[in-house]
Amino acid sequence: MKRTHSVVLRAAALLMALCMVLLLAACNRGDDNVSRTKEDTRKPAGVAEDTDIILPYSREEGVNPFSGTSLMNEAIMPLIYDGLYTIDEHYEPSMSLVENSTVNGTTLMLTMNSERRFSDGSIITADDVVYSFDLAKASAYYGTLLSGIASATAGGTSTVSFTLEKPNKYIAANLVFPVVKSGTADKADSIPVGSGRYTYSQYDAGGVLKKSDQYSEKFKADQIYLINIPDEETLFNSLYIESINAAVDDISDGELQRITVQTTSLPLNNLLYVGIRQNGALADASVRQAMNAILERKTFVESCLSDYGVASDIPLNPDWYGLEDIKTQSMDRTKARDLLAEAMRDQTIKIIAQEGNANKEQIAFELQRELVSAGVPCEVELMESAVYKSAVRSGLYDLYVGEVRLTNDMDISSVLDDKQLESSWASVLSGASTGEAFMKAFYKQMPFLTIGFRTGVLAYSSNLDTEVTPLPGNPYGNVSDWKLG
Repeated sequence: MKRTHSVVLRAAALLMALCMVLLLAACNRGDDNVSRTKEDTRKPAGVAEDTDIILPYSREEGVNPFSGTSLMNEAIMPLIYDGLYTIDEHYEPSMSLVENSTVNGTTLMLTMNSERRFSDGSIITADDVVYSFDLAKASAYYGTLLSGIASATAGGTSTVSFTLEKPNKYIAANLVFPVVKSGTADKADSIPVGSGRYTYSQYDAGGVLKKSDQYSEKFKADQIYLINIPDEETLFNSLYIESINAAVDDISDGELQRITVQTTSLPLNNLLYVGIRQNGALADASVRQAMNAILERKTFVESCLSDYGVASDIPLNPDWYGLEDIKTQSMDRTKARDLLAEAMRDQTIKIIAQEGNANKEQIAFELQRELVSAGVPCEVELMESAVYKSAVRSGLYDLYVGEVRLTNDMDISSVLDDKQLESSWASVLSGASTGEAFMKAFYKQMPFLTIGFRTGVLAYSSNLDTEVTPLPGNPYGNVSDWKLG
């Protein structure tokens, strides 16, 4: 869904003052530094400004998907490298490089699609998959995604066997890591051979993506230019002056960029929740259930997240295809408020949150406001990141504002911290039980309060004459159909 969003988080006076400071600083640095800035962000020679799609990336970081760290470069990786599976907006997997799969307990067997080729025309083999898996599992970006898989083994040319840590019927959704040709990604500055829609080569001040010869269908954008962007500030300035046509921001620091462009929500799988130390009055599950009942989740999303999120009272992404028609349970709001006012009358609840993250700070104060309105005395303490993490580990809180990025299979084991709930969830993954049964157990225990799922933002040029449809893990999902008007 397209929309125009004015992202203004500071007063106009502050913005004008900042601009003056930056202008004076640029003047004092001299012409050499100004020239370098222009060099970093100029359009590649030969680009037709009105028709060619231009995306940002860090040329210095390169396009080895297993060594990159920037969101800019992560966003273009799915254009160059295909995974074994792709996922849609509901996190449902579809075979990409695979033509057959079977699951037996903790063993997943895949047969490669014999018709798929790398961009150089060579066959994609099981050895290539194992090579790529080992690099991905050791990488910062894909390591968590693959934490539920112990190992991968090639069985001949076309069969791969994955050993799972536990039975998981949803595990295919995590097999989206880039598959590259064996031996081509050994160094951080390698340009691996992939099988994606585009091939990469360095060009002028940046790079260029050209349609792979292995794709016969027609693209509206069969060539995409990449412009080198040195930092985030330059990134959104470049979008504003239309040196680039799109940019992504996961808003992980809680600060929206101060520009006015077209935007759409970028799907993430980041669960926002309120952790509970289950002692004192909070040891009573009915008190925790009452807290759950009074939360105005839409207010959290609209006011604390600037509407970049989806409210949810269950710890599973509302967009997930595996979500059954779960009937959420909740105490009557009037009963919940009365129970809280009585149980917490003489106790003050301490809420902690990470200082410097606007989203988390605002959630903490909104949580305080809603609890106080229900008769629960609260105080908020904002803590520097390291202190906050230490306080959470040490249990120095009553409530804390937390966030965790779930994997594509929605495995929430890491935040359950309860053996019975972990066992109940494991039964869901194995297919032995249902999500409905798990949610009944979750509500009975109420180990934490779910706020919802945070999203990011994909900002793009006003003259982009195409509906932009970012996918989870693939912000530029339909870029081959993009056309400038």
